[in-house]
Order: sequence, then structure tokens, then C-alpha cells
Amino acid sequence: MRFAICAAFLAAAVGIANPAASQTVSVPRLELGCAGVVPQPEHLAGAESFTYSRPAGRDLRIHVFSPPTRKSKRTAVVFFFGGGWRIGRIQTFEDEARALAEQGYVTALADYRVSCRDRSTIDESLADAEAAYAWMRHRSDRLGIDPARIVMAGTSAGGHIALAASLLAPADERPAAILLYNPAIDLMRFAKPKEFEAAKAISPSEMPLENLPPTAIFHGTADRTVSIEEPRAFCARALAAGADCELTEYPGRDHSFFHDKSIDAALGFAPYSDTLEKSLAFLRAHGL
Repeated sequence: MRFAICAAFLAAAVGIANPAASQTVSVPRLELGCAGVVPQPEHLAGAESFTYSRPAGRDLRIHVFSPPTRKSKRTAVVFFFGGGWRIGRIQTFEDEARALAEQGYVTALADYRVSCRDRSTIDESLADAEAAYAWMRHRSDRLGIDPARIVMAGTSAGGHIALAASLLAPADERPAAILLYNPAIDLMRFAKPKEFEAAKAISPSEMPLENLPPTAIFHGTADRTVSIEEPRAFCARALAAGADCELTEYPGRDHSFFHDKSIDAALGFAPYSDTLEKSLAFLRAHGL
């Protein structure tokens, strides 16, 4: 299920100049800004680190943060970093993971294959998200979590694989909820005509939503990488299918806005604090 993605999106995802709009490239294309990409860390301070998969000979690590008081059957949140399926750092959601652990959640930061490290494709990144979710479920007793209370979360390309993996899971094994921060939803805009069918199979914009878990999306209205129209259309379709989808829009904010810990004068709050508080409120509203 290998298919092309638009070079303009890849360039925007890392802040380099856009190529011609008509140009398409197949993942991997290592010349698109891979200089400086380094291996992911094997360990993070304060986390238990495990290998959850070993595709093509590389250990994919998952770093688990547990609450100060150990109990069983807790809710878990698994985070996937962004980076256009090409780059990205496992530490992207480290602050959120630590903060949620302080609130009683077991949290995990999952590595996955990206083209600059692994010459991988989008569907291989997605396969890793599925494997990370399965690993969490199968080791629920060891981790002190309830396998029916696992939440998938991610940003940008990581948002795509968190969402698509949730939708592809068997109906009786789907995550309890989904948290998305400026997620990539519509893969059809990346695909060449001959790849439309392959892209449709893993594009949340085209996938059935009747069994979508409760989903919260946080997105900037001025996002130049993933248009606000993508989550608007997705939530409208989800609601029409009878699913629970909540979109919180942040006026004037661009891609990856949720990292900003400074007070936005126009909004009156720091995006990081607001998205974290709303994420917690969403989980608690759904009994998680």
C-alpha cells in the first residue's frame, strides 16, 4: 500500500520553501530536509522504556510514564509525534505525558518509522501505530492499565496514524477515545491518481465513521500545513454518522500552536495550558 504524497505538504511540515504545486514525490525522498535528523533516544528520564516492535531490524521504543501512586486498571494515553511522516522527535509530547501522569494517567510516547530515518512510507508509519496500540493492550496488566481505556493521541502526521489506527481496529477493540492536535486527515490530496484506492483505505477523510471513538480535535484557524477545513469536514461527517467529535478552533493560530506556553494576548491564555486542560476535561467527561 505504498503511495505518493505531495512535496508541498512535506516542505510546509518542516518550514522549507514549497516546491511547485504540481510536483509529487514518493516517500521516501530523503533530500527533502533530512539533514540533521538524529536517532531517537533509547531512554527518557523518569520513564520505563521498552521495545514494542523491531521492523527492518530497528528497535521501535515506547516510553511509559506512570503516576506517582501505582494502581491497576488506569486509563492510558499513547502519543504519536508529528513531522510529515518524514521526521519528528519522540519528545514532542513529553510535557503533556508528564502532566497527565501527574493527574493519574499512564502515558506513553511511541516511536514509529519515518522516511528520513527508515526510508519508510505512510502505511508503514501507520502499521507501527497499530503495533504500538496492540503492544499496550497486550501488556495492560504489566503497565497497570485497563485495555478498554486506552486513548490514542497525536499531532499532524502522528495525528493521522493515531486516528487511522483507531478506525482500523476491530470494532470491539477500538480505543476508548482519541485526542488530536492539528491532525492530517485528508490523504487524498497527497496521492497520485494511480494511488487513490490505496490512499482511500488509510485516509480518515474517506473511512467509515460509525464506530469512531469519542474524538477531540484542537486546531488553529490559520494552519498553513493542515487547513482548518479538514477537521471541520471530518467532525461534520462524524456527527452525521452518529459519532462524538468535538472540534476546538484557535483563531489565528498556525500549525503546532499547542506547544506555545506563552500567553496569547488575543486569546487571553497560553495554547499549551488550554489544550491540556481541555484534553483532561474531555477525558473526564467520557469517564476516562
